[in-house]
Amino acid sequence: MLELDSTKTTTDIRKNILKLAWPALLMMFLQSVIGMIDVMMIGSIGPTALAAVDMSNRLIMVVVGAISALSIGATALVARYVGAKNHKQANKVMVNALISGIVLSLILALIGFLTSQSLLEMMMVLMEEVDGAVLDQGSIYLRIIFSSMVFALPMMLITAILQGIGDMKTPLYIMIISNICNVVINYLLIFGVGVFPALGVAGAAIGTILSRVVGTIAGFIVLIRGNSILKLELNKSSLKVDFKMIKEIFTIGIPAAIEQLVRQSSQIIYTILIAALGTLTLAANAIVMNIELVPIMIGFGFATAATTLVGQSLGAGKKDLAKEYAKQTAYLSTGLLIVISIPMFIFAHPIIKLFTTDLEVINLVLPILRFMIVIQALFGLIIVLAGALRGGGDTKWPMYSTIVGDWGVRLTLGLLFGYSLGYGLLGFWMAMGVNLFVMAGLNLWRYKSEKWLNIKVTEEEKLAA
Repeated sequence: MLELDSTKTTTDIRKNILKLAWPALLMMFLQSVIGMIDVMMIGSIGPTALAAVDMSNRLIMVVVGAISALSIGATALVARYVGAKNHKQANKVMVNALISGIVLSLILALIGFLTSQSLLEMMMVLMEEVDGAVLDQGSIYLRIIFSSMVFALPMMLITAILQGIGDMKTPLYIMIISNICNVVINYLLIFGVGVFPALGVAGAAIGTILSRVVGTIAGFIVLIRGNSILKLELNKSSLKVDFKMIKEIFTIGIPAAIEQLVRQSSQIIYTILIAALGTLTLAANAIVMNIELVPIMIGFGFATAATTLVGQSLGAGKKDLAKEYAKQTAYLSTGLLIVISIPMFIFAHPIIKLFTTDLEVINLVLPILRFMIVIQALFGLIIVLAGALRGGGDTKWPMYSTIVGDWGVRLTLGLLFGYSLGYGLLGFWMAMGVNLFVMAGLNLWRYKSEKWLNIKVTEEEKLAA
C-alpha cells in the first residue's frame, strides 16, 4: 500500500501513478504482444484458421465480461478497505471472491463446452453459406478454451485482489511465467515441432489452458504465503462463506459486468455483420483488432492504477486526492498513446505484414489501421476515467456510456457506413471512431461532475452516512 499521507504535490502523485502503472502497463502490453504472437502463428496457417480463432475469441470475451463482476468488485472493495486500514475485511473480500469465482467458473465451463458449436453457428448466421472449415476449427478451439475457464477466473481474481492492495508487480511476474508457457507450448503444438503433433488451432487452445494452470497455481502460492495485508488461510474458519460480503462484491461489480457484456455483445453483432462480408474481411478485421489491442492495453494498465489509487484515497477519506489521481492518470496515459501513435503510423505496413502475407488482406487493413492510429489516444482517456470511476464505486456510469456508445453509436453508424453507404469494413471502423469521441465526452463529463466522489461502497460507509 502507498503512503497516501506523504502525497502532497503533483510530482508525488505522478510518481505514485507510475509506481503502480508501470507493472500493470507492462503486464497489459506483454499480454497484448503475446496475443499478437498467437495470432501471427495462427495466421501463418491461413485466413480460415485466423477467422475461426477470432470468432471464438469474441465469444470468450463475452464470458470474460460476465465474470468481470467479481474481479472489478473485488479490486474496488479491497482498495477501499486497505485505504481505510481495515485489513480484516480486505481478507474477507479475497476469500469470498475466490469461492464465488471457483463455483462460477465450473458452471460457465460446462455450459460453454456443451454449446460451443451452436454459438459459432449463431456468429455465422448472416453468411450466405456457412464456412465449414471455420466452424469445425472454431468449435474445437472454443471447447478447449471454455474448459480452461476453471483456471482463468481464479487467475483473474488473484490478479484483481493483489492490484487492489497496490501490488502490481506480483501479477506481472505471474503473467510472465504463464505467457512464456503459452508461447512455447503454442509453437510446439501449432506447428508440430520435434516429437509434438501439429494440432493447428487446437494446439493454440491447449497452450492457453496449460499456461492458465501454471498461472493459477503460482497465484495461489502467492496468496497462501501472504504479506502484511493479505494471507489466504486454508482452514474452516477462514474459508467461511459470507453472503453479505458476496452481495457487496456483486453490487459494485454487476454494473461493470453489464458494461462488459454490452461491449462484448455489440462486438459479437459487429463480428456477425463483418462475417457476412467474407472470410478475408473477417481476417482483416481480426488483424486490426489485435494491433489496436496495444493502445487499449496501455489504457487498461493506467486504468488499473487509477482504480487502486482512487479507491484507496476515498477509503482514507481524501476526495481531492482521488480526483487528482484520476486527472493525472488520464494525462499520462493519453500522452503516452500520442507518442507511440507516431511510429505506429509510419510503420503501419510492416506491422501488418507481421500478421499476414495475403495482399488482399493487407490492402483491406492498411487504411483502417492508419485511421485508428490517428485517434487511438482517445482510448487512454476513456479507459482511465472509467477505471477511476470504478475505483470510486461508480460502476454504473461506465455502463451507461458503453450502452450509448457501443449500441447507440457504433452499431447504428456501422450499419449506415458499412452497408448503406457501401464503405464495407472501413465503414464499421469509421463508426468506431465516432463512438470513441462520444464515450470520451460522456466519461469526462461524469468526472467533472464529482458525483462519483460521494458514493458509499462498504457497509461501514453506508452505516456512517
